Amino acid sequence: MKRKSIILVMLLVLSGLFVMQSCTKDETATAPTVLIAAVPANPVPVDATIIPFVGTPITISLAWEGTATSTIKWNVFFGDSEEPDQVATEITGNTFNVTVRTGGTYYWKVETIDAKSVKSTSPLWSVIVNTKPAAPATYVPANAAVNRSVNGPLTWVCSDPEGDDITYKVYLGKTSTLALAAEILNTTSYTPATTFTASTLYYWKVVAVDANGAVTEGPVQTFTTGLEAISTYTGNYLCDEPAEDYSYDISFAKVTSTTIKTTNYWNSGWAGTFTLDLTKMTYSMPTTVWGSYSAIEAGIIEPKTGKMVGTYTIWYGTSVIEQGVHTYTKATK
Repeated sequence: MKRKSIILVMLLVLSGLFVMQSCTKDETATAPTVLIAAVPANPVPVDATIIPFVGTPITISLAWEGTATSTIKWNVFFGDSEEPDQVATEITGNTFNVTVRTGGTYYWKVETIDAKSVKSTSPLWSVIVNTKPAAPATYVPANAAVNRSVNGPLTWVCSDPEGDDITYKVYLGKTSTLALAAEILNTTSYTPATTFTASTLYYWKVVAVDANGAVTEGPVQTFTTGLEAISTYTGNYLCDEPAEDYSYDISFAKVTSTTIKTTNYWNSGWAGTFTLDLTKMTYSMPTTVWGSYSAIEAGIIEPKTGKMVGTYTIWYGTSVIEQGVHTYTKATK
């Protein structure tokens, strides 16, 4: 009897569960409506576009694309920092014009506002308004300069309104038809690999190129070189030897831009070469041998007159046979 009671209770419990399950409402979840705001894209000008600035205010037409599930309005931001100012509020078209009065890098972005006040913002874009470099100026030598040294650099001054790095091309020639002498120079100086030709008219100009490729040509300049400094010490001289109370004629000819040579050293028909230091204003002849004789000499030079004064020593074999001072004075005829 007890067993039957337990079975009856279990049947009642199971039947109750079945009834409860059959009475539960079948509800299917409804997906929420997703509102998508337009993400502005495809900017015009394209990001990082370079626009030439010609020195007067210019207008830049900004444009972009974007779609949404409802009506779109746009906020536009534009300025010269990476946090640009808002310059337009809830405009309905996807274009907007801005005006700039100076060169530089400008940043802009667009923010969407749809009918449900859902917002999205574009990436930060940029546009480079580039001014050409200034024309190279303050040339050294100055235009039409004369007696310019055959050595040393050509220099100039140049700047860029936006502070861009500038490289230079140098054109040089002996006629007005110039040839490219150097390019991609990052300094305002150019020194040729060889010295300029003495007593020659030269033409030259400099072209400045900024980091964005803008080019400005400087004016064509001219200069005329003078005689080489070494030429001051060439020609006919009178050599005086006070120790011997003796003078004689001697001449010097150019060998290089820093050396001269005589074929009548010590009035003996010997060849001797003097090396001139045109910075220190000194000269020297190393030990030079002519058969059984040898000599050494060194002294100072005067750039205005070409005068040379130095001490010398003459040997015969290993014996010193003469020491004294040589004074070389430019001949007047």
